[in-house]
Amino acid sequence: IVPLVIGEAQAALDASKLLEAEGFLAVAIRPPTVPEGTARLRFSFSAAHPDEAIARLAEVVRTRVLGNR
Repeated sequence: IVPLVIGEAQAALDASKLLEAEGFLAVAIRPPTVPEGTARLRFSFSAAHPDEAIARLAEVVRTRVLGNR
C-alpha cells in the first residue's frame, strides 16, 4: 500500500475520480480517517500489475494530479 498525501478532502476525491476515468483505482482517504488537511490517495500494488501500467499511473499522477497543484 502506497499513500500519496493530497491535502484537502475534495482534492483527494477529485484526484480519485480522475484516476478512475483513466482506468486506475485509487481510494481517497479523508477525515475523520486521517487528520484534516492530510487527505490522501491509497494505491495498492501487486506483482500482477505490469510495469507498463505502473509507469502509466506514475505519469498520470505526475502530470494530471500533481501537475494541477
